[in-house]
Amino acid sequence: MNKTIGIIGGGIVGSTAAYYLSRSGYPVILFDEGSGQATKAAAGIINPWFSLRRNKPWYFLVSQGAEFYRKLMLDLDSDGFDNGEIFQIDGALMIRKSDKRYTKDLFQAEEKRSQSPSIGNVKIVNPQDFFPYLTGANQATYVEGGGRVDGEALVAQLQKAIIHFGGQIIREKAQLTIQDEVIQINSPSESVKVTKLLLAAGAWLPDLLAPLGYQTDIRPQKGQLYSIKNDKWKNKHWPVVMPSGTADIIPFNNGTIIIGATHEDDQDFDLSVDSEQLSQLTQEIAQIAPEIAEYPIDQTKVGTRAHTSNYDVLVGALPEHENIWAVSGLGSSGLTSGPYLGYQWSQLIQTGKNTIDPDMFPIDKHITRLN
Repeated sequence: MNKTIGIIGGGIVGSTAAYYLSRSGYPVILFDEGSGQATKAAAGIINPWFSLRRNKPWYFLVSQGAEFYRKLMLDLDSDGFDNGEIFQIDGALMIRKSDKRYTKDLFQAEEKRSQSPSIGNVKIVNPQDFFPYLTGANQATYVEGGGRVDGEALVAQLQKAIIHFGGQIIREKAQLTIQDEVIQINSPSESVKVTKLLLAAGAWLPDLLAPLGYQTDIRPQKGQLYSIKNDKWKNKHWPVVMPSGTADIIPFNNGTIIIGATHEDDQDFDLSVDSEQLSQLTQEIAQIAPEIAEYPIDQTKVGTRAHTSNYDVLVGALPEHENIWAVSGLGSSGLTSGPYLGYQWSQLIQTGKNTIDPDMFPIDKHITRLN
């Protein structure tokens, strides 16, 4: 246990992994340069069970991720780290385009509840009974177990816990070298050899692997969101709202409501605020909650997600280097599946096994040798 474990990338995946390893006594060094990090510009909805996406590996990760959040919050709480405002289960309202889709929701709930008990009760409701500003919607599916998470606050708390348990965080950009099977991480102030390494650098994974002769199928996706605020919204415990478009409504109990987020595949690593894109979010919200859409913007956040060319998740041991794992390509579902993936890697380090089936995630489809 005295050999150093390395992690590059301090978002939701890397910070969760470092938290669980450091609390178990492992010497962990986390490199977290942080600029553009998707987690810091994210407020996520944890309600993955009703997607029509026909991708079993993806659904496995997000459904397991939703269940894992309960354990993560209990563990942080037992370690003395307050998580009251980080993750809240206040339900979710899903606004559909057809009665057929509402019937499908009820069927999916019954079908999946045995493996995902966190779903809770599901019913068709008048949305204004749960969120009074939804004047443009006549009905919605209410999911009792739906929740929301403040990604930036969660990472901050995880990193406090990492330091508490003796882990080290270097807030610098890292580079990777491998020579004679020795893994070395270099930054402006540090040079450290590690025995195991997790690459959780999101859209920056190709930059890390290119000097080692790898081609990586990962590309950036820009995501923007904005918040509005009113003190009279405090402590309402409203559910999150998921319309049929891309703009979600995410109320927090501190009086803030998040509107977001965009999915921009053609902006590379641009982190500037694009008011036109934010306006499109507002226009979507105006269809179901016109009064909410009229509120002035309080804050904006911009981050860079990572995704593969076919939107599969990239996870597993690096080809030819079983001591190096990579996790990327989580896209907009990263807040849901990320903690679970970080925890599973920590279990692999501690026990030699985890619940990730490598056959479900063939990493060589997305990482290949150039020579």
